[in-house]
Amino acid sequence: MFSNISKSLLCCTNAIGPNRALAYALTKCPVFLEPPLSQCRNYHEVTGDIVCPNMVRGIDHLRDPRLNKGLAFTLEERQALGIHGLLAAKFKTQEEQLDICRISIDRYEDNLNKYLYLVELQDRNEKLFFRLLSENVEKYLPIVYTPTVGLACQRFGLIYRRPRGLFITINDKGHVFNILKNWPEPDVRAIVFTDGERILGLGDLGAYGMGIPVGKLSLYTALAGIKPHQCLPITLDVGTDNQDLLEDPLYIGLRQRRVRGKEYDEFIDEFMEACVQRYGQNTLLQFEDFALGNAGRLLAKYRNKYCTFNDDIQGTASVAVAGLMAAIRVTKRKLSENIYFFLGAGSAANGIANLTVAAMVAEGLTKEQAQDRVYMFDVDGLLSTRREGGVPEHAKAFGKNIAPEKSFEACIAKIKPSCLIGCSTVGGAFNENVLRQMAQNIERPVIFALSNPTSKAECTAQDAYNFTDGRCIFASGSPFPPVQYDGKEFHTGQGNNSYIFPGIALGVIATATHHIPETMFLTAARTLANYVSESDLALGRIYPSLSEVKEVSLAIAIEVAKMAYDEECACAYPKPVDFKRHIQIRQYNCHYEPQLNKLRIYFIYIFTGLASVYPEPKDLSKHVSSMMYSFHYESSMPVVWDWKPEEKFNVRPVQPVPKNI
Repeated sequence: MFSNISKSLLCCTNAIGPNRALAYALTKCPVFLEPPLSQCRNYHEVTGDIVCPNMVRGIDHLRDPRLNKGLAFTLEERQALGIHGLLAAKFKTQEEQLDICRISIDRYEDNLNKYLYLVELQDRNEKLFFRLLSENVEKYLPIVYTPTVGLACQRFGLIYRRPRGLFITINDKGHVFNILKNWPEPDVRAIVFTDGERILGLGDLGAYGMGIPVGKLSLYTALAGIKPHQCLPITLDVGTDNQDLLEDPLYIGLRQRRVRGKEYDEFIDEFMEACVQRYGQNTLLQFEDFALGNAGRLLAKYRNKYCTFNDDIQGTASVAVAGLMAAIRVTKRKLSENIYFFLGAGSAANGIANLTVAAMVAEGLTKEQAQDRVYMFDVDGLLSTRREGGVPEHAKAFGKNIAPEKSFEACIAKIKPSCLIGCSTVGGAFNENVLRQMAQNIERPVIFALSNPTSKAECTAQDAYNFTDGRCIFASGSPFPPVQYDGKEFHTGQGNNSYIFPGIALGVIATATHHIPETMFLTAARTLANYVSESDLALGRIYPSLSEVKEVSLAIAIEVAKMAYDEECACAYPKPVDFKRHIQIRQYNCHYEPQLNKLRIYFIYIFTGLASVYPEPKDLSKHVSSMMYSFHYESSMPVVWDWKPEEKFNVRPVQPVPKNI
């Protein structure tokens, strides 16, 4: 009868008072125990980035990836922490460990194996992982993110090792807040979440899509220095319509068809509200890889209610517009002098088009004039108001009152665009005829093949140069090898969202911005475009080297922070629809049973800016930098200091206590 009691007590290492004493007594009394019984430890003894020394055991410095330094622990640290002898005798610096990691990764030929090595390194030694990634961005970014992460998602059931992030299912509807409370880290500032319906260009991967939020948040830290404990990846599992996954014995998600309609919307509503209830109104909520039917409408629904953005729409738009801005220095054409033609009319295409329109308006056009310069082509042909079925609701702004046309090549010849942008996920759609026609349309055609992964790109960099006589300005969503043309080598740019979203996130978190207007992404695009050097343009790329992405992210964060204080905002948070519920969930309950105390609470919704950190820091650059994560090891020794000598006093001897007291 004592067995279950003893187990529960021993598994609670944070027991206090009588429970701790009883737990100790039970360990000394084998009568009550079922051997062998080892102590259980909570997942992540360390929370936040401030370690309370009296809460961490010596062995935790080896077991917790946030604290582990491997052979970099000094002799003094090993002896003081009680881990001397648990490590080999050799002492290594972090730099030596980095060299070993590079050698180890290079021994793998398959990129998925390299991905798995990096995942295991992150599970073992967090600082070493992030420093390795941050100092070798060009080499390892394609491993931890696109294109290799796409393959990792497809095989997620096979490579799944340990929990990383939260899986919240439609079956948890009504209890989302309870699930969020299970995450042991209270200081979450950024959440990246997906429902897995449109993972890259691979379609519906359901719960296998967790690899995307995990990879995205790794880049938050590696590229912008956002502290890893502040990041939370989440998969909203509402089922999958992918028949292969429903029949896959390794599938780790709900084995059911996707829930849609009212039940789905209520689930998302509950999730958004639960996130701000748990972590605060300024928590950054990033939508990731939602399908076309949900991405745009959910962004429109929540963008003025929460601190949120959709990277597939707004991040892609920002990096694409940055490329168009940088191309001005080569083409000598203003944005407002181009004709834009999109292959694909989904969320990414509309995001790019809308931000391009905003940039053209900034050059002096009206919104209608700017929209007239943008054309789109989807699975049903040219977006014409005269075609059967008309124009999809989400793309109404770019429908044209012209004759319908289902031939993509014919449209290129008729409309004569100067900028061709692919967001279709149709590999090879920009064929030789299309590219040669672009070369006839204008002297320096701009060609963006932005679909991911590489296999879904509309054309290769080499084909773009070959079929435009080397005159094109090319960018892609996934990396391509250098182009050899006419005896020269060109290094084309990768229009990777990684240039944008880490910097945006850092600026938002550093200023506790409460929501993210579209103009922030235009600001980020200008900042990125200004970072492109003449030497970059000479090499054929309209983006800076990925090795500079950390500097770019910091520059974007600083500009976003400035904007957060300069941008005027009449209403910081939307007025709650249900004031009674709004008050209730924020009140302290001093009773055992739920009860709404009769308190009169007044809300004032008047703010002058987007930022919530007050007073405004005098040096924003210094403030943003101070919020960043350190990739270097820190001492594991407790901080010690001396006290000044006590003053000299004539202290009286201790007198016996009178007996009559």
